[in-house]
Amino acid sequence: MRLSIRSTKPGFRAGDVLRLKSGGRPMTATWSGPVLFAPGNWLICQWFSDAGELQQEMFPEETLIAARDAALAA
Repeated sequence: MRLSIRSTKPGFRAGDVLRLKSGGRPMTATWSGPVLFAPGNWLICQWFSDAGELQQEMFPEETLIAARDAALAA
């Protein structure tokens, strides 16, 4: 059985500083690309909590915006 992944050009790449469209802290993307379990491009992002702890999570690309764009919209 062969799995195929629809490839679309990522809007962001590793090293970009992003925020969730819904708000939150700036995060640094550490990985960007397709995944097997869901369509579209996903990003792994890291940031520091208020307590200074390193956090990491995976987000679908459509939920993120460049941090500089978020600052201009505020």
